[in-house]
Amino acid sequence: MWRLLSILAVMLLLGGCFGLGGNDNAPTPTPTPTPTPAPSAEETAKAIMNALKQQDTEKLSSYIHPEKGLLFSPYGHIEKDAALTFKAGELPAWDDSKLYKWGSYDGSGEPISLTFKDYFEKFVYDKNFAEAEKVGHNEILGQGNTLVNIGEIYPGSTYYDYYFSGFDPELSGMDWESLILVLEQHNGAWYVCAIVHSQWTI
Repeated sequence: MWRLLSILAVMLLLGGCFGLGGNDNAPTPTPTPTPTPAPSAEETAKAIMNALKQQDTEKLSSYIHPEKGLLFSPYGHIEKDAALTFKAGELPAWDDSKLYKWGSYDGSGEPISLTFKDYFEKFVYDKNFAEAEKVGHNEILGQGNTLVNIGEIYPGSTYYDYYFSGFDPELSGMDWESLILVLEQHNGAWYVCAIVHSQWTI
């Protein structure tokens, strides 16, 4: 009996030394990947601004708010009833010849009747806003006679004001311009719900 126990003890010892009874070829558990955090509001705004600079309407469309769509305002005071709003995937084509009414010109009150391309080049990316002189976060940098009502139309939103203080020294800053991106969250991601062009108005 004692001899049998001694033999079993030796076998167990040898098994431990040489890995007997273990499975050295067992697959290593795959670590659970860490979820990639959603882009911040600032990162999203920069991506949208880059899409505007590149005139990449497909990329821009991917950032349009799924429920509210994307509103275009030619001036800092948003005329909600007059401004045009497009859903994701419904932006006009770059070569669309249809004239859309985007609101009214400051001063004259005449209707702003332009194709999407012409409106974009006059009231969206008419300056290199991706390289703006200053960027205000939830702060309106351009001040004029127009009341900027973003907070009223989009309460609780986050906005970025891409601002140039002026271009012609003789105009003493009266030719300042801003492009304001208004963002809101939806299901944890940031989307643009308004693109507001702002400048000195009469």
